[in-house]
Amino acid sequence: MKNLGLHLAATRALRELPPTTISVSFGNMAGCHIHRSGGPHRDFMHNSLAAQRSPLRRFTKALSRLLNPNNLLMAVLDRKIYNHPATRRIIAISQNVRAAVARQFPHSPATVVVIPNGVDTRRFNIRRFTDLRGESRRLVGLREKHRAIGFCSSNFELKGLDRLIAALAHLPEEYVLVVAGGRRNRKYADYAASLGVDKRVVFLGKVKAADMPRFYAGLDVLCHPSPPDTFGNVVLEAQASGLPVVVTDKGGPQENLLPGRTGAIVPEGDSSAMARAMLDMAADPARLDAMRADARAYAESRSFEAAFLQQWAMYRDRDRNAA
Repeated sequence: MKNLGLHLAATRALRELPPTTISVSFGNMAGCHIHRSGGPHRDFMHNSLAAQRSPLRRFTKALSRLLNPNNLLMAVLDRKIYNHPATRRIIAISQNVRAAVARQFPHSPATVVVIPNGVDTRRFNIRRFTDLRGESRRLVGLREKHRAIGFCSSNFELKGLDRLIAALAHLPEEYVLVVAGGRRNRKYADYAASLGVDKRVVFLGKVKAADMPRFYAGLDVLCHPSPPDTFGNVVLEAQASGLPVVVTDKGGPQENLLPGRTGAIVPEGDSSAMARAMLDMAADPARLDAMRADARAYAESRSFEAAFLQQWAMYRDRDRNAA
């Protein structure tokens, strides 16, 4: 029980700290003054089950989670973390997370502040995108005529790959879907074949973190149709590389773009709307160029440095209030 062991070890360590110490938790540790949260575990469980398209799959998944003692432990730890008298600040990574915390722990003594994740604008940048673009597209087998849609995730089911494949069926032949990461490719390859688009889907398998700039460099747009996602780091990484993005109106990713300027937000589950958004972008080359420039400028405002300054301001504000 890794999570329980971590909690117990942290509890012992907190007892040994000087009373003037301000403790910060980035994991499942109760009793810290500040806790950075990606969302309550119960919220993740609910949203991930709702994302299951098959009723049978949803039932079997719910049953297996009910029988898993780790899920009960995580619920107990969440109550300890969010309701602990020592907890003074909850740092939510998105407004979506903030709402989930307020909904599930309305009597928490902590003040919830939103400080989103930052993006590495040095690692992901337009110059690197330009330098790597030709090589990246050659490795995938893309030609000049092709328009590459990118998708990346370690969990295809939760992130909505099937809906993006369905959107591909509404797009012209020059559109190709490039998929990074995930598991159980065969299920999605078979689904693509059933829609007649299997020749236009490329599964890259796992892409190392160091190779993600090369992955983005081969694309024309990134789509992230995940309803349960509380943030969506890839949405910011793509924009830092100068790519427009398409996300849905559910979850945290919709907070990470400027609608109409750096990308588009479409109704969750509407594959035809997703396809229309990509066609609209491609229809106006001048607008598309402006979106790429705006995407990079927006990502710069969401850099690691910007996120650090927000968090530092929160610490200083806490010190002033304590004084």
